[in-house]
Amino acid sequence: MRALTRHARWWFAAWLLWFAAVTVSSSLPGMGGGGPVLQIDKLAHFLSYAAGGFLMAGGLSRLDAERPDWRVVVCAAVLVAAIAGWFDEWHQSFTPMRNGMDPWDWLADIFGGTAGALMVRALHRRL
Repeated sequence: MRALTRHARWWFAAWLLWFAAVTVSSSLPGMGGGGPVLQIDKLAHFLSYAAGGFLMAGGLSRLDAERPDWRVVVCAAVLVAAIAGWFDEWHQSFTPMRNGMDPWDWLADIFGGTAGALMVRALHRRL
């Protein structure tokens, strides 16, 4: 497995699978609800996009594995997370019983993507 993760293609393919899973789950009708469900929703957005940010930053860091420019890697991964999060929110606006275009969900997506990208930076030598 370790040899497999040395290739950027593996990371980008994993990111595409992650994005497909997010898109499919956003296509499912919501359960409605409120109260504590809203807080769990923000945590779910954060954790999901942390995984996406981790995968994207992992792929970007493998493009120049010896000396990645971490400012570029983290900023690009966060930008991709922001764009993917916006798309997810827009997509949810067409899904029954979903609240699309929620700025707080989008913010949780961005913070999650940032956390995931920073995790890659911290764990780069081990990856």
